[in-house]
Amino acid sequence: MSSALLRPGRLTVAALATLSLLLLGQPQAHAASWGAPQTIDSWNTINGRWTANNELETYTPDCVWYEGNTLVIKTYKSGSTYYSGRVESKALYGYGTYSFTANMPGGQGLLPAVWAAYLNPWLPEFDAAEIVGQKPNTVYQTSHDSNNAQTQFSKTNSAGWTNAYHTYSFTWWPDHIDFAVDGTITGTKWYTTAPGVGMHFIVNTAVGGDWPGNPNDSTWATADGARYLKVSSITYTPYQP
Repeated sequence: MSSALLRPGRLTVAALATLSLLLLGQPQAHAASWGAPQTIDSWNTINGRWTANNELETYTPDCVWYEGNTLVIKTYKSGSTYYSGRVESKALYGYGTYSFTANMPGGQGLLPAVWAAYLNPWLPEFDAAEIVGQKPNTVYQTSHDSNNAQTQFSKTNSAGWTNAYHTYSFTWWPDHIDFAVDGTITGTKWYTTAPGVGMHFIVNTAVGGDWPGNPNDSTWATADGARYLKVSSITYTPYQP
């Protein structure tokens, strides 16, 4: 991205946007350059029972695999145990655009998510998309700062977001976060994140817990008794302030 050029008697679109931000009292986005998009395909696969937020799932590598370039996460119940998958990128990534093209599952008590977090310590966290399984018409996108102050945006779709591919993303600038769905910005959160902090890409489906509630028999009423989260593209486009 290059700085806006001004000609006598004429303002470029970029210059108008900058002027609007200044008039609104918001800090302006920094002039910068963008690197080439990078495909994320190197993961740590979580193995073990997960109890955060009173969730019910046990994560297992058996529920994670690739079909061609598509990452697949399976979620199902066996006896009284709920199994699911979770992956976290091995590398940390900085400012830039984090993008997931994902087909999210529905179902009572499920919470599929594509997101990013620092992890050690946990925060900050930026959720590109979370869908409460029994509310498939709404996708949530949330910023959690290092103190866990939260700003949440949502977008509705009368046809539902689940069982279809959509692109969920956020762009992390030094002074704000832009969230987007299918290339359209859904919300912006202005704040400064401590320099040097990076994010791990994360993909998972949680089962039960404080937000979606518990699953029931309808959750597993599919041909094979399972639900699938599929992600066909996961990319990071670096931004250099």
